[in-house]
Amino acid sequence: MTDRYAKALEQLVCEKLDVRIGGIHALQRVARDSPGDHLAVMEMLAAFICERSHKQWPPPDPGGQARERSLRPDVHAAITVVGRRLTERDIGPVDLARADLARADLAGADLGGARLTGANLDGVDLTGADLTEAVLANAVLARADLPAAKLVRADLAGADLRGARLTGADLTDADLTDADLTDADLTRADLTRAELTGALWPTGGPVPVGWKRHTGSGQLIPAGADAETAEANQPHG
Repeated sequence: MTDRYAKALEQLVCEKLDVRIGGIHALQRVARDSPGDHLAVMEMLAAFICERSHKQWPPPDPGGQARERSLRPDVHAAITVVGRRLTERDIGPVDLARADLARADLAGADLGGARLTGANLDGVDLTGADLTEAVLANAVLARADLPAAKLVRADLAGADLRGARLTGADLTDADLTDADLTDADLTRADLTRAELTGALWPTGGPVPVGWKRHTGSGQLIPAGADAETAEANQPHG
């Protein structure tokens, strides 16, 4: 198993894209066949994702003309492996803080407990994904597809959810403090006990029971808050 792991790591740092992808799949097999190597493999793939996701893809054409940025194939392969890992072997959370995963296809992925603080998830497909207790504070989830996603106890404080599709999502006990939900679709979303203080709610949409819009900022405040307390809780500067 040690030889297989070492060879896969060599492939992961190869200059050739197809060899790197082969190394990613080899690491997936190592993690499945050897419970003792699961943690090391996931940490290696998470580090690979965080580093490589910020590199330009596709590269400029021969004339130097920039092309529309998309997710690197090797990064997509790595995040797919992470999303399909055997979570019962996890010892700690997967750390993907500040990774750039814009427009990735992560439908059905298991990212429960993952650290995605400040990550770019713009336009990501997370349909039916498990993000239970995931840390998504200050993450960009604008235009993301999250129908039927599990976001129970997720930390979404300060997250950008503008235009996100959250139809049928489970946001029970989620922290949405200061989140921007402008134009988000929250049809049938479960917001039981969700913390919504300071959240910007979709214009024209019904405000959840127990909350109201602050007359000045439009942010949500508890329905029982008096004007003086609400004003004191608004961000300044």
